[in-house]
Amino acid sequence: MSLGGPVAGAGEPRRRKEHLPKARRGVYWLVWWALLMALWVWVDDTLLFPELLVGAIVAGLAATLAELAQYQAASHVRVRSEWLGLLAPLPKALLFDTWTVLVALWRQIVSGTPPPSGFREEPCLHGGDDGESDTRRSLLLGIRSFAPNTLALGIDPERDVLVTHQLVAPARGAKR
Repeated sequence: MSLGGPVAGAGEPRRRKEHLPKARRGVYWLVWWALLMALWVWVDDTLLFPELLVGAIVAGLAATLAELAQYQAASHVRVRSEWLGLLAPLPKALLFDTWTVLVALWRQIVSGTPPPSGFREEPCLHGGDDGESDTRRSLLLGIRSFAPNTLALGIDPERDVLVTHQLVAPARGAKR
């Protein structure tokens, strides 16, 4: 069972079907740089020139590495706008799961009994081996692992299910 795609080293390596023009690669690099620079400004929380200069250099190096890795992997991030709707429930899930984990931690400290944990399977389309499907699966795994109670382990392509582990599993028959 392969949970995210082909097993490393198995089969033939992915080969780029067409040569990407340098202008398109430049656009990809620029998008990476803008996103990484925005992340730098957000994390650094200052607009002082020396900090911005260092951020621009670091974002440039990281954008170069990201573009090279994507080019060599013959895949590029392709995000559909409708996928952004998947981000809406994240704040609620973060609060709910944080509360669930803290309550379980408190109960374990007080009573010494660990919470009931377990694995879950959710229906999920694996999709193909193209950039869009790779992006969708990566986003789905990241989104399902965002809240602290759940860790997405992978997608089984043969059964089209997402396998997750929950630190504090809901009671049998309970819906979430």
